[in-house]
Amino acid sequence: MSRGLLNKATASDDAPPPGYLFGEIARQTFNSPDESREIAEYLLKKLQKDQPNVKLKCLRVIKHVCEQGKPDFKREIQRRAEVVKACLQYRSTPDPLKGDQPSKAVRDEADAALKCIFDSNPQSTSMGPGNRIQGFGSE
Repeated sequence: MSRGLLNKATASDDAPPPGYLFGEIARQTFNSPDESREIAEYLLKKLQKDQPNVKLKCLRVIKHVCEQGKPDFKREIQRRAEVVKACLQYRSTPDPLKGDQPSKAVRDEADAALKCIFDSNPQSTSMGPGNRIQGFGSE
């Protein structure tokens, strides 16, 4: 697990993380059997910090990796979803400039992440009867 990528994606600053990091983290879940569990544990641990920027970024990474990563990651997050559910009631001290907006963004992102975590539809990239490989065959 590359902690450098995860640290960049979940930094406490106001800047949004670069988009390529989401894909890189999702690809890391396919590296080894324990990789998904380690990434999930790291993100859930960071999600428990009381910083709205960190929470928001962790929830975005969780949502993206649930959509694009290995299904084992999604199952690991489902087992410990109470940490994500706690973000639905998150309230921080109001920011002097932004007010309650950071807390509301965390609550909205937690809702979107939970919908993705418990989404029972198969991924769009999976091979099913509707997603046949096209080729030069006789059919």
